[in-house]
Amino acid sequence: MTPALFLLLLLLLPAAAARRPASAAAYDLLHPAMTYRMPTALRELSGICVLPKQRVACVEDQTGTIYVYNLSTRRIEQTIPFGPQGDYEDVAQIGQDWFVLRSDGTLFKRSAGRTTTYATGLDQANEPEGLAYNAAGKALLVACKGAAGVGSPDQLRAVYRLDPGTFRHGLKPAYVLNVAQLTAANVAVNRFAPSAVAVHPKTGHVFVAAASGNALVELDAQGRVLHVEKLPRNLFPQPEGLSFAPNGDLYISSEAGNTKTALIQVFTFRATP
Repeated sequence: MTPALFLLLLLLLPAAAARRPASAAAYDLLHPAMTYRMPTALRELSGICVLPKQRVACVEDQTGTIYVYNLSTRRIEQTIPFGPQGDYEDVAQIGQDWFVLRSDGTLFKRSAGRTTTYATGLDQANEPEGLAYNAAGKALLVACKGAAGVGSPDQLRAVYRLDPGTFRHGLKPAYVLNVAQLTAANVAVNRFAPSAVAVHPKTGHVFVAAASGNALVELDAQGRVLHVEKLPRNLFPQPEGLSFAPNGDLYISSEAGNTKTALIQVFTFRATP
């Protein structure tokens, strides 16, 4: 290699690094920028969705109510009843419409004061737990804690894409997670059962959290594993919720577990230099 070529490569390296997509490594998951302790009504906090104006929508796994929590006042400022008591897992918003996922795979849509239910085709055997809207694909994603379909090896976990019109899941998962592969990528992770899913607003990458295994995984748009990180249990007692602010800041919620209160923690997005 000539000296001139070597110098050219050195000049190009920073530009190449700048084009690398952000990853979970862009978050310092040991040091939250903010920590919010949830009120008693949200002790069983199971899913979150970041809203404008410093607000977060929350659901818990007992009542059919969406709670709008104001991060500035640290109070619940609105409650939106949408259904009967049930085991609700996650919440998402598309425009003015609310969507809530129940553990039996039923999807609740709350729109203009009216609730409609949809059978997604997923059921309690799939253990659907995570719900998120993928704006690029204009479809909801559902992350499942159970095995990825009938006959699939127990080491596989699936994220399904719901049809925007029928809200039925596709015959094949949108993303498949191989637990053995995740364990190989990070030896501290010895199991992984998804509890939440979210799509990064800047990169389109899919983030999946697991309360069983206490870990966070990042996938690219093609489903390739980019990063696997262990979440220490002392900071994340039971990570059940995952959401992003438009600027890329990451919100992770944990059920109370053995602690007195549920938590929402915010992690600042640090764009890859």
